[in-house]
Amino acid sequence: MTKQEIITNKKELKEWLDYEHSRYGNVSIIKGLFGLGEQAVLWKHQVLLRKAEYYTNTGNKILALYYRIRLTRLQNKHAIHIPLNTCGRGLKLMHVGPVLLNTNTILGKDCVIHMNVGIVGGGNNCYAPVLGDNIVVGYGAVILGNTHVANGVAIGANAVVNKDVLEENIAVAGVPAKKISNNGRGSWANGANWSETNL
Repeated sequence: MTKQEIITNKKELKEWLDYEHSRYGNVSIIKGLFGLGEQAVLWKHQVLLRKAEYYTNTGNKILALYYRIRLTRLQNKHAIHIPLNTCGRGLKLMHVGPVLLNTNTILGKDCVIHMNVGIVGGGNNCYAPVLGDNIVVGYGAVILGNTHVANGVAIGANAVVNKDVLEENIAVAGVPAKKISNNGRGSWANGANWSETNL
């Protein structure tokens, strides 16, 4: 994946939000509106992120500014720094807490990010990580620089990924990160004793 999928029309906005709403447990409208509970705060962030992206991408400057201001306030309050148009459809944050993505990051579809994660540039260049689809990034993990991560990879807690991970559906961990298992995220649905909360 070299180019990020983005929201370009109202139909896509609805499709993305409907799909992502189910990933957050279908948070009720009232809870989402007032941010009642952790999942509600995360869902509110998701809505603001996607609406800010949509209005920015379609050139509606007034509504883009309105949603970007609201998004920035919520992100600053909870230390969630996810730039527009960096994450594909189906993004799920597991907890309210620090997350930092470089503006040039590309994150594929159906990815899961835990707290205290940094997906950032390396050194003094403009390169940032490119992650495939169905990736889980565990608590405290850091992914650095011009790094590519294949589909279905599970990145363990506190891992430091500073080299490409090109084999799909494996687990990596450690500093620097190395392959530790053939049970990537795709294996979990087939009965492996893993869950997204284990990382």
